[in-house]
Amino acid sequence: MSETEKSYSKFQWFFLVIVIPVLFAIILFTVILSFLGIDVIGKSKELATNVPGISSVMEEEEEMIEVDVINLEQQISNQEAELERLQQLLIEKDEVIAELEKEVEQLEEQSELIEEYQIEVQQDLKEIAKVYESMSSKNAAAIISELPVEEALLHLSQVSVDARSGILSKMESELAAEIMSGFANQ
Repeated sequence: MSETEKSYSKFQWFFLVIVIPVLFAIILFTVILSFLGIDVIGKSKELATNVPGISSVMEEEEEMIEVDVINLEQQISNQEAELERLQQLLIEKDEVIAELEKEVEQLEEQSELIEEYQIEVQQDLKEIAKVYESMSSKNAAAIISELPVEEALLHLSQVSVDARSGILSKMESELAAEIMSGFANQ
């Protein structure tokens, strides 16, 4: 055990007394030269290229770096092309959205106009119903008999049940039956 401890102690001594201080001195010297404006890394690469074993490793590393740069440039150009394609697609989608928004606005305007028209028609039908209710059943039946069945259904739908029964009783039975059939199907 004492021999291994002695060899271990010699290794520790070598490491603590020689290796660590040398590394510290190299790092300190590099930092001081860098602050003074000297390119330590560039000069060390220059020196390394002059050493036969290290120069081949440096050249291989530079070739690998160049290949990596070429690959990265290719990836960048592919990604730029993809980005351009996606931007064009985005522009097209924005145009479609704008067209659809215009169409929605137009449909909303049409819907409002239709609602206004339906309200006006309902008001007109109510006024017509009041006129029929104020008339005698015989006269109202004579007028409604001249209308198409669909229109007669619309007019009579707004008339009260009592007035409707009176008007239908004064009509021809075939026409009254057709109108009643229309009410049943609504």
